[in-house]
Amino acid sequence: MSFSENKGRILENIVFVELKRRGKEIFYFSEKNECDFIIKEDTKAKEAIQVCYNLNDENWKREIDGILEAMETFNFKTGLILTQEQEDEKIINGKKIIIKPVFRWLLEHE
Repeated sequence: MSFSENKGRILENIVFVELKRRGKEIFYFSEKNECDFIIKEDTKAKEAIQVCYNLNDENWKREIDGILEAMETFNFKTGLILTQEQEDEKIINGKKIIIKPVFRWLLEHE
């Protein structure tokens, strides 16, 4: 196990705890690919969130494929990838993927 894997798990745990603190009902998505969090409100899935310490050439396809499959399954137009410090916005297959540092997401108010 490498240290970078631990940092990724820690980041996922931070997001999990914050989602619970915000009172969100959360699920893990796993079919052909995986997405870390699906947020459910009432009886409908509302949001897909993927957590990745650092998006790079080695994990890009896995992380993007996971969130895109979840977005397609639940008919989401937008998905969120939370990272340590990367920030970007991509349109892939007509879907908008927002890449945002966890600290910015934590500071947002709902």
